[in-house]
Amino acid sequence: MHQTILIVAVELEALLGLAQAMLKFGYQIGTARPDPDELDKGAQMQPGLVVLRPPGDAKERTACLGLVRTHLHKRGVPVLACVADDAEEREVHEILPGIPTLVGRPIRLNDLYKRMQGMFDLARRGQLRISTEQIVAHREPGLYQKDFYYYDTMRSLSLEGCFIESQTPYAVGTQVEMVFCVGNASRSLRIAGSVSRVAEPGEQGKWKGMGIKFENLSDSNRSALESFLMNQLGTLDLPTAL
Repeated sequence: MHQTILIVAVELEALLGLAQAMLKFGYQIGTARPDPDELDKGAQMQPGLVVLRPPGDAKERTACLGLVRTHLHKRGVPVLACVADDAEEREVHEILPGIPTLVGRPIRLNDLYKRMQGMFDLARRGQLRISTEQIVAHREPGLYQKDFYYYDTMRSLSLEGCFIESQTPYAVGTQVEMVFCVGNASRSLRIAGSVSRVAEPGEQGKWKGMGIKFENLSDSNRSALESFLMNQLGTLDLPTAL
């Protein structure tokens, strides 16, 4: 996982304090105010994680969260928000649903470090796996016109592969080409794989379908998958210690 941290905050003191702490932890650091130009420059760094400290003022906080959503989160960059209290956490999740948060002021740097390391550790060990319900286009390459696909529902996704619910799964060993979206409808991945197993309802789950193992995953596709999966970790039980 690319361990560059982009710190986003309004207050200069918060930016400098968090940046100094993260540098001591050994990360590459970038900083940005919640300004469109600064956030776009930050996104060009391809950060592995955004650490966001929303403003205390309600109107400023809403504006800040909207900018982070548009310029970073919708591009698939994972966001970890450091919030003051439960009420602020609820406001954050109204605009950035599901993102992981740390609650409390002042920020406990040890807790922040453990949370970030836990997220990166999951990525390194290939244990980023989520349940999902999204449309995936798939086909056997070379058999049909290039714009012909079958469409089914993807039920789980990880860095290693996925499970596709299908009433007519391919045979084990079949080469498969898939296209599906990560983050938003304008960002799609084209990934090759092979059928590793075929399941009937009740065998290894409640769906009939096929498990696909990804093959020859490009660096850009792996990075996009990592960012998308880490973004979904806000709804899971993140580890609090290494």
